[in-house]
Amino acid sequence: MEKARENLNHYLEMEEILNRFFTLFDYCLKDCVLPELHRNGNQPFAACCKNRYYKIYDLDEPAFHLLRQEREALYGTPEEVKDSSLVSPCEYHTNTGCLLPTHKSPICLAFMCRKSIDALRETYGIYTYDYLGFNYALEWILTGDMTETQYHEFKESCLEMIAILKAS
Repeated sequence: MEKARENLNHYLEMEEILNRFFTLFDYCLKDCVLPELHRNGNQPFAACCKNRYYKIYDLDEPAFHLLRQEREALYGTPEEVKDSSLVSPCEYHTNTGCLLPTHKSPICLAFMCRKSIDALRETYGIYTYDYLGFNYALEWILTGDMTETQYHEFKESCLEMIAILKAS
């Protein structure tokens, strides 16, 4: 269980870094969600959250179990969420988006649609973001299949993306 805790701690560190990245690269809200809300009279919609991905993609591994336990301790079980959106089957998706500021599933944390990846490339010259690659890297952190060296390289590449966004 100690290794699972270490893996989860690494994962949560990467989640914090990726949350900083997504805060700086504000494509989803500014260029997707707000225009769509304007087009449809402020009716809620699910741009990316079309399933209960945390149930489908989370692996049967100790660190994934710890992630889920902490998520539920912090934000409630899916069944306890009261403001779930009718536009997404995910219980953690509300009318204002994802309820989870932390402890997201790797698939949810890594997600970027094709348009946002294109905007990242065209606007900032960042070509290193690969949605599936990031998802697998986050999974490997949790399963322990990523070496310490690979973890530090992945972390540094994410920090480099943040530096590029800040410099622009």
